[in-house]
Formats: sequence, C-alpha cells, structure tokens
Amino acid sequence: MPRKKGYDGAQGMTFGVMDAIINVIGILIGLGVVGNKMTVILGILIAGLANSFGNAAGFHVSEETEGIHTRKEVWLSTAQAFIGTISVTFLLLMPPLFLDLVTGTIISVIIGITLLVSIGVFVGRRMNYKKNQIIHLALEYTATGIIVIIVSYLLGNFVVGFF
Repeated sequence: MPRKKGYDGAQGMTFGVMDAIINVIGILIGLGVVGNKMTVILGILIAGLANSFGNAAGFHVSEETEGIHTRKEVWLSTAQAFIGTISVTFLLLMPPLFLDLVTGTIISVIIGITLLVSIGVFVGRRMNYKKNQIIHLALEYTATGIIVIIVSYLLGNFVVGFF
C-alpha cells in the first residue's frame, strides 16, 4: 500500500471516527431498549471518553510497533485517533441529549450511517479505487453499522428479559 506524500495521520482519524460510530450506535440501541434516557447518555459519555483514550493509546502503540513511522507521525496519528473518536462521540450524543430518546436515536443512527458511507468514499478515493470499488467499500462499512444495530438491539432485549 503506497503512502501519500506527507503523512497526515488520516489512519488515526478514520480509525477513531469509525470506532466512535460503531461504539455510540451500539450503546444507543443496546441501552436504549431500557428506555431510560439518563442511562443511555451516561453510558455514551463514560464509554465514549474511555474509548477515545483507549483508541489513542492503542493506535499509538500500533503505529510504534510498525516501526515505519517517525515520532511526529506516531503522535499525529495518536491525536487524530483521539480527536476523531471524541468528536464523533459527542456529535452522535447530541440528538438524544436534546430530543426524546427515540427521535434522538433515529437521528443519531442516520448521522452514523451517513458517516459510514462517507468514510467508505473517503478511503476509496484516497486509495484511488474505481467507482464500483468505492461503492462496495461504503456498503461494507454500512453493513458493519447495521450488524451492530441488530446485535445490540437483540442483546439489549435479551438482557432486559432477565430483569
């Protein structure tokens, strides 16, 4: 995989964004079955903050382990992973925070799916893929989000059934 001139940390950013979408949507859907807005908001805040730091640390170690990046590149990717994760976490948190839980969740899921498609297009263009490859990539990323929605919903309902 050829690197573009001038390392820009895009790997960290796309990693953080993708992870935050999956994380927040999973929490929204999985905890949302309880119907308690405070539980959902608190879950997103706590998990989102921990996830942002975890992504940054994990990406930092991953970039160092590759042994091909300068210290500056490693720290750039680390910062981008954190910024991507925390930014999207807060973006997807806003609709359920300011609207009722169901409406907020629907809007956040729509935003999340839109972002998944956008990441697919961004990565496909960055890799100079052909149009059909870009579409395939966007659909692949979107399918990941849809699987998370289904599994989180089923798991949330399964656990709620015990209480």
